[in-house]
Amino acid sequence: MKTKHLLSIPLLLSGIALLGLASCNSGSIIKRATGVPYEVLVVMDTSLWKGQVGEAVRDKLQESYPALPQAEPTAAISYCEPASFNDFMRYVRNILLVDINPNAYTKVSLIADKDVWANGQQVMRLQSPSADSLLLYMQGKNNDILTYIRQLEQKRYAQYLQENHNSLLAEKTRSSLQLEICAPEEMNSSQIDSTFLWFSNNANTGRMDLIFYAFPAENADALDKSHLVAMRDSVTRLHIPGSFEGSYMTTESRFPVEYEPLPNGKQPGAVIRGLWKMQGDMMGGPFVSYAWYDAPRHRVVVAEGFVYAPETNKKLYMHRLESALLTARIL
Repeated sequence: MKTKHLLSIPLLLSGIALLGLASCNSGSIIKRATGVPYEVLVVMDTSLWKGQVGEAVRDKLQESYPALPQAEPTAAISYCEPASFNDFMRYVRNILLVDINPNAYTKVSLIADKDVWANGQQVMRLQSPSADSLLLYMQGKNNDILTYIRQLEQKRYAQYLQENHNSLLAEKTRSSLQLEICAPEEMNSSQIDSTFLWFSNNANTGRMDLIFYAFPAENADALDKSHLVAMRDSVTRLHIPGSFEGSYMTTESRFPVEYEPLPNGKQPGAVIRGLWKMQGDMMGGPFVSYAWYDAPRHRVVVAEGFVYAPETNKKLYMHRLESALLTARIL
């Protein structure tokens, strides 16, 4: 079993004590964790589950996934009382164990344990001396359980893509843009020119697209939100037409575009999330766009994923695309 304090990941946990756990003494792990991405099994006393604590946990885990046109809960929750938490239940991929005990704990603690009962599993232990303390934590801005679950699921899929990705797409982005990326194998339909790369699964249901381009920049100020959106609109207008003559893709201005800087690496970077629409057409959906300033080449490199799935939920499609974008690096 591998134990990780959540303070060691790039998140903020102000005011929360993180306590270590003793390693489990089970033998070698041979089972694979079961379940689908963002599925979370919550284990707590029935009285807590039916009361304010359970409501607070459910509300937090079911907060909306970022930047979708219709709200979709981030986590799919199932519940189990401690007495029924048997071997079958212990193979679920994400488990949240909630325990309130004034004799055992003095502060709220959140601890993550990897591969406790199965390979590929994450067990989160939320421990508190009282229900009131736990409620304050769940309602606080520094509660990062949901962010941690998102990062965890993205890391899982990114690791899968390292071994199972589209090699032709990787070759094209590498030769054209000096960009290394692992993308889903089904992104096998492409349109390529010297300045713009477009790959798609070309699916009738749940269409996913990836686009790649670069533009000149003298410094990292080009990663400004308004500049990235303006450049996006100019590129998509030129390269992504709609079904009708004169129609083209643009950023939906009636929906706020989310912006955040990327953690410092070899290149400064930023990510924007929002909605796209076809000007002059009825199509639309969510997008996520990553951009990096490549100082040696005086340019910004952009990798973007967008989804068109009007008939179904879009969370898992966006999850797959953003996980792929997280594998990208400039050579």
